[in-house]
Amino acid sequence: MLFTMKNFAVLTLTLFLFACQTTEAKNESTLANLSSKLSNETGISQQRLQRITPVMQSYIDSEKLMGISTLVAHKGKIVHWDTRGMQDKKAAIPMSEDTIYRIYSMTKPITAVAALTLWEQGKFHMHDPISKYLPELADLQVYVSGSGEDMQVEKAKYPIKIIDLFMHTAGFSYGFSDNEVDKRYQAMFARTDITREEILAEIATLPLNHHPGTQWHYGINTDIIGFLVEKLSGKKLGEYMQEVVFDPLGMNDTSFYVPEAKLSRFSKIYTADQKTGKTIHFDNEPLGDYKSDPDIHYGGAGLVSTMADYLKFAQMMLNGGELNGSRILGRKTVEYLTSNHLSEDLIPFSSQAPGEGYALAMSVTVDANKVGYMSSDGNYGWGGLASTYFRVDPKEQLIIIGMSQFIPSGFHAYQNDLRNLVYQALE
Repeated sequence: MLFTMKNFAVLTLTLFLFACQTTEAKNESTLANLSSKLSNETGISQQRLQRITPVMQSYIDSEKLMGISTLVAHKGKIVHWDTRGMQDKKAAIPMSEDTIYRIYSMTKPITAVAALTLWEQGKFHMHDPISKYLPELADLQVYVSGSGEDMQVEKAKYPIKIIDLFMHTAGFSYGFSDNEVDKRYQAMFARTDITREEILAEIATLPLNHHPGTQWHYGINTDIIGFLVEKLSGKKLGEYMQEVVFDPLGMNDTSFYVPEAKLSRFSKIYTADQKTGKTIHFDNEPLGDYKSDPDIHYGGAGLVSTMADYLKFAQMMLNGGELNGSRILGRKTVEYLTSNHLSEDLIPFSSQAPGEGYALAMSVTVDANKVGYMSSDGNYGWGGLASTYFRVDPKEQLIIIGMSQFIPSGFHAYQNDLRNLVYQALE
C-alpha cells in the first residue's frame, strides 16, 4: 500500500508551502537565443556550477529519485543543463532533455499569465467579485463548527474578489487535511462524473475555510481563475493558453495531455513505499494518465511541460513579458504579477515559508535574510506536486529550474540543494 489519504495530503501540503502554429524553426531559434550551450557567461562560475552534478547524482545513486534534470540560465544564457537518471526505470529509458513532465502546480503561474492577458484588455478588474462573472459562486457559506448534517455555517462577510483567488485568500481549500471542510473537498475530488458544466455548482456547495480576504489558505483558487479565463475568452483553457502563450513562445510540448506521438518521452511517476521507504512506481497518479484531453482543464495543476518550454516561459517573465519579439504581457503587468500582494499581517503566508510573501499564483521573497537559503528580495517561483521547481531572480538575472517525477515534492528535497548550489556560483 502507498500513502494513506491523510499522509499523502500532509506531505503534499508540505510541498506547496515550501514552494502548434509556431514553426519548428522558430522553436529552435528561441532556444538558440537563450543558449550558447553551455555559455561561459561572466558573472557566474562554470567551475562552481559543476558542484551541482554530484549532489544530484547522489539522489540517483541512493534511489531516492529515479531521474533529475536541472537547468540554470543567467543573463539570458543557459549556463548549466544536466539531465541524469531514468525516465522509466523498468523499461530502462533514460531521462533526456526533451522528457515531458507533469508540472502540477507549476501550471498556476501560466494560468495567471493567461488571465492577465484578459485583464490587460479590460475584461475584468482585480477587485471585482468573482460572482460578477461566475454567478454560481455568489452567496457562499463559511464553516463555523460541527460536522456532517450538524455542520454550522454562516454567510461570508465579504464577497470573493478576483485578487483573492490569485492570492489564495478566498477561503477555498484542496482537501489536504482531516478537518470537516476538507472532508467535503475529498468527497468531491473522489467523484469521477463531474463535468465542466457542473463543477462550479459543486464547488459552490462547499463551505469556505474562512471569510474571504482574512487568511491565506492554499486551495482550488487558480482552477477557478482558469474557469474565469474560459468564461471571458469563450474558449477552453488549454485552447486559450495555446493561442496567447504557447504558440507565441514556441512552447510546443506544453499541454493538458500528451499526444500519442509523444508518449515515449513522457516520464513515469514515482513515490515511496509506505512500508519499506523504497522508491516505487506510483500507480494511482493524481489527475489521471494524461493520455487524452480531459473534460476539465484544471488551471491549478493540469499541465505537462518540458525543461525547454518552461525555460521559455520563465525567461519571458524575467524579460518583463517578452521573448524573441513575442510580447505576452506588458512590463508593468509582469511587475504587478510578481510583486507581493499580501498584507503585512499575513506575511509569511506560512510558518514553513519564512521571508516569503505571495504574488499572483506563486510566492515571492520579501526578506531574503529569513528564507534559510541563499536568495534575493523579489525572487519568485513555485513548485509542483511531483518534485518540479522553478525560481526567477530579477536582481541576479537568474532562472533556476528542476524537474523530477516523485510524489510528494519535498520528501527528497533536491530543490533546496539546487538553490544554494546555484547561488554559491555567482561571482
